[in-house]
Amino acid sequence: MAKTCKSAAYRIALVYAAAFATAILLLGTAVYFAADAEFRGQRDDHVAAELRDLTQEPGGTPGLMTEIAERERWHGHLPESFGYALFDRSGRRIAGAVPIPYPELGFATIATTGVAERGSTVRVKATDLPGDNRLAVALDSASIETIDATILSLFGAAFAGVLVVGMAGALLLGRYLRHRLGGISRTADAVVAGDLTQRMPVSAAGDEFDAVALALNAMLDRIAGLMENLRQVSSDVAHDLRTPLLRLRARLEDVGRVEGAAERAIEQGEALLQLFSAILRIAEVEGGGLEQGFTLLDLSALVLDVGESFQPALSDSGHDLAMSIVPDLQARGNRELLAQAIANLLDNVRAHTPPETGVRLDLSATTVGARITVADDGPGVPPDERAAILRRFYRGEASRTTPGNGLGLSLVEAVAAAHGGTVSIEDALPGLVVVLTLPRMA
Repeated sequence: MAKTCKSAAYRIALVYAAAFATAILLLGTAVYFAADAEFRGQRDDHVAAELRDLTQEPGGTPGLMTEIAERERWHGHLPESFGYALFDRSGRRIAGAVPIPYPELGFATIATTGVAERGSTVRVKATDLPGDNRLAVALDSASIETIDATILSLFGAAFAGVLVVGMAGALLLGRYLRHRLGGISRTADAVVAGDLTQRMPVSAAGDEFDAVALALNAMLDRIAGLMENLRQVSSDVAHDLRTPLLRLRARLEDVGRVEGAAERAIEQGEALLQLFSAILRIAEVEGGGLEQGFTLLDLSALVLDVGESFQPALSDSGHDLAMSIVPDLQARGNRELLAQAIANLLDNVRAHTPPETGVRLDLSATTVGARITVADDGPGVPPDERAAILRRFYRGEASRTTPGNGLGLSLVEAVAAAHGGTVSIEDALPGLVVVLTLPRMA
């Protein structure tokens, strides 16, 4: 029981049940008093009508006394009957059997030993007649009290049933809430303990709990991906920086003994700085939050500018660049990042393909957005390495002897993800095709 009281799920369910029961109680009370007032109003109307009928009886006081006696004999066998009393100016009863004292004018509720020999309270209305006599008509309240008691007993039984059903519903609701929230809590505890493979349970109902679970699962997928990238970067940095650091150390040891050693050490240090700059740039892009700086830009003009600026470098390395760009394509994004991603693709072709390799830069519109393609007719990449070349620091066997650090395509993939797009590697037969897809344009 203590555990139940400490549970927020049960408290919420019990508060809801209590509020529902309170509403039922207030409604029942209002209905009871409204019904009682209606019944009593109808009784007063009957009493007033009976009194009015008697006052119109002809024959004066003797005729009225005779009529009262007749009506008492006729009403005597009825379960609910009128009572009558006629008083003279001194307050002495001169007709009628209802045992009430001399009444005040108008309506009054008077306790009596009974109408038709039944003890009860009666509702009385009195009026003055010519000759200073006072006539009173009474009606027993037993029927209304019986109705009130019946209503109260029925409502009490119904309210007790409502309490039982409400309590049962509250316990079931509390159990359901604890079950759903418990799954989320257990998964969170497992994640805190270090098990990033756990995910929030999602039912087939598709309710708000499932929406929260899906959002949390997406967050956990993102965290797991970032943690995997962190582990990979840590491992790759430790592995890939060992060789350049050893080279830098060797260059520094040669300073003062070998001609040109200082210049080569500086070059090695510059290469290391560029490597760290690339790592930080990727981390910045993958860290998120860049969307706030996105603007609407002319994607066609951007791709054309990057292609034209890179054409001299490709020509110097013996590569032939051809471009096919659809005009007036617009997109929301970061101009600098997109330009750097396209430049990285073109630089990869320049660095990792032989002279006289043809290069093609295309921009086309699709049903879902824009498609930027960089293709070459060089030697290509073996099928088993195509998925790996997007990894940080990965370098294929054919690229081991060329300059670079294996981060160019990783940055392209990070930029694409930051813009809600994708990067895919395809076979050009011969050569390689890298496709950067961006989402639907404005």
